[in-house]
Amino acid sequence: MNEINIGQATALTSPDPLVLVCTKKEDGKLNMAPLSFFMYASFNPPMLAFAMGKAANSGENIRRTGKAVLAAPGVSLKDAVMAYGSANGGKKDKLAQTPIALQSIEGTDIQIPEDSRIAFEVTLEKTVESGDHYLYLCNIDKMLADESKEALFAWDGYAKVAPAEEKE
Repeated sequence: MNEINIGQATALTSPDPLVLVCTKKEDGKLNMAPLSFFMYASFNPPMLAFAMGKAANSGENIRRTGKAVLAAPGVSLKDAVMAYGSANGGKKDKLAQTPIALQSIEGTDIQIPEDSRIAFEVTLEKTVESGDHYLYLCNIDKMLADESKEALFAWDGYAKVAPAEEKE
């Protein structure tokens, strides 16, 4: 075996679950950022955890509001996911530049993509400094799913997004 770096490790452990972290910016606009540093953290109470770089606009938004919705994007959102991952939402309106169809969830004003396999409405419980990231530990307030949708996964680190089983 050869020693590798963290970027190489993420490529070798693909595919990774992929979610869009949907948050409200200070101006009230919606922001979405893809991430694969995501995991379930507890069954009782239902909790999840995710990590984002310290400069991430979505991280600033959840720390400010205490709320987010994490949605697993469907395959029709492949290009949007790549576009949203290449820009900081604090500097531009990513959804205006790459618009997608949205849907509302009862109980929150944070919208999610219509093409979502599963969505987690969360409340921030705790933020932990984790190297160059923050780890967000969240209570899951509500889970919604549409099993007819096929979710995207992150492949080769973040080099591409595709279903878990690629179709040729």
